Amino acid sequence: MDEKPEPPAEDDSPGRPMPGVPAADATTADLADPGSLLSSDELAVLRACAERFMGLLARGHIRGEIRVTIIDDTEMSRLHETHKDAPGTTDVLTFDLAPDDDTLLDADILICADEARRQSQARGHEVTSELMLYIVHAALHCTGYDDSEDEGDRGAHAMHAREDEILIELGLGAVYHTQSAGDAS
Repeated sequence: MDEKPEPPAEDDSPGRPMPGVPAADATTADLADPGSLLSSDELAVLRACAERFMGLLARGHIRGEIRVTIIDDTEMSRLHETHKDAPGTTDVLTFDLAPDDDTLLDADILICADEARRQSQARGHEVTSELMLYIVHAALHCTGYDDSEDEGDRGAHAMHAREDEILIELGLGAVYHTQSAGDAS
């Protein structure tokens, strides 16, 4: 990705760090489900997995934060059109707000619950595993991984192999390997 799309409007809540300036040595994940698209159990599992994932990143000397918002097809389609000029829904949109530093993570990530439900049903795994794939995929993009056509098969293979390594370490099992190339973007 050469250009970073503009992120959605920022939250001006007191105490929120400035984009690109995470707290020193902090590695955190904030998940929001404003439309209550997940059950409370699904949200709890996803939050726990996201926190463990951020711990894995911290062990790899990556610090920062991600803010994940779970949205539906209607909102994802609108934002996909607005920010990528592409019609229809998609699985994940990532807004990388960090400076060009692969050890600093500051990202707003939008994940689509409807798409995750369709994909998880088709592939026979839990929706939380599919949603975690989207979160891991987004964060890896922000830390230097690239599965774009510009990088060819080598970049995609390295990224998707790393996704599955992380998902296995989180106890979810390999999720990407069951998908055809190009499904998680």
